[in-house]
Amino acid sequence: MLSARNIAALGFMTFAMYLGAGNLIFPPFLGYQAGENYLSGMLGFLLTGVGLPAMALVMVAIVNGSDKLTSALPKPLATSFWVMVFIVIGPAFVIPRAITVAYQFSFAPIFGEAALLPFTAVFCLITILFALYPGKLIDTLGKILTPALMTILLVMSVTALIYPAGDLTQASGAYINNAFSEGLTQGYMTMDALGSIGFGWIIFRAIRSMGIECPKLTARYTLIAAMMYAFAMAFVYVSLSYIGSTSSYLETEFSNGGDILTAFTFNHFGAFGSLLLGAVMLLACLTTAIGVTTAGSEFYDKTFSKLSYKGSVVTTMVLAGLIANVGLEQLLAITLPAVVALHPVAIALMLVAPIRNKLSRAMIVFTAFTALLFGCVDASHVLGHIPESMNNWLENGMPLYKYFASWVVPTILMIVIGLVVAGTKKTLVAEELTS
Repeated sequence: MLSARNIAALGFMTFAMYLGAGNLIFPPFLGYQAGENYLSGMLGFLLTGVGLPAMALVMVAIVNGSDKLTSALPKPLATSFWVMVFIVIGPAFVIPRAITVAYQFSFAPIFGEAALLPFTAVFCLITILFALYPGKLIDTLGKILTPALMTILLVMSVTALIYPAGDLTQASGAYINNAFSEGLTQGYMTMDALGSIGFGWIIFRAIRSMGIECPKLTARYTLIAAMMYAFAMAFVYVSLSYIGSTSSYLETEFSNGGDILTAFTFNHFGAFGSLLLGAVMLLACLTTAIGVTTAGSEFYDKTFSKLSYKGSVVTTMVLAGLIANVGLEQLLAITLPAVVALHPVAIALMLVAPIRNKLSRAMIVFTAFTALLFGCVDASHVLGHIPESMNNWLENGMPLYKYFASWVVPTILMIVIGLVVAGTKKTLVAEELTS
């Protein structure tokens, strides 16, 4: 059994891996746009932005490990899926963006772009040093970095509650009449469920490193970590959205959440506020980079005999550092569609996981392929690559297309068909045995 202190550290570690810069930047902008409707908008956002990732961790716990999510797929397909996941949430997307965002809010105001390269080198080195010791990840993330991050966020939240920057802003755009559904869409677009199935590798390894070998206890502690993550992340999201919704007197207009947080911290804390915000962003980006680097390296070490864990950690961070300094914007244009397309596949595998023993392998493959196919449609929609005439037709004829979730209905339909086919076969076999 784990002590209460270790359980708390496990939950903090889980929360820290999710809390990247994007999770800090978007909620204030949602609150700013939703204004007086920020609570309904945030409720929708929490259902998909926190609910889906938490559900992913629950499914990982139910099947006893992230790798079990793809166990029904042919091995080449399963391996290809995981390689793609860890590439896009690692050196090709998440980590380079974490490096540049951390720099933007910490040293860029002082040095401009001149110090990005040395900052990248130090950031990558620190990440490597932490990631090289995955057995101590609970101590480094759960007991040191995350409490410091949460303390700073708590100070900002209490300050916003006691001394709001202004009255609630007026709702704008889709938040005027459809705040809840817009929040649902924006929460889904965080794509954090994709990270969940990757972080499952780390959580299971961390629990095992504390001497827990029983699958039931491992699943239990994973569920507890998921609940702690959901509660902590919901607190952060609601607090930051409130900052955005009461930012009417800080500036006439804001174009993103980063500007809102910058204005808020400077308004309340002066020059020290810039340091405070920089520390938050730096810690958030660092904990996320450590998490995704560790998760990917765990997978490569376990899957490929010629790849070592330490070698994977170093290679991941070297690639991420190079990409952060050379052609990040061009690469994001390529990897963003992959993220959008892979996200439905990850959710489809989670939906299938509890009933995978009732479905044939062929139906599971068809379900994953269906999610991928329509996920590609959603990716093209997000990027604006759908011709206008076809786009209008799809908006009128395809359920959830306008919410970038056209994959949902076809994927669920495939699962239902699979269950019906399996049930029919079972009935026929039973009749043959009794006849």
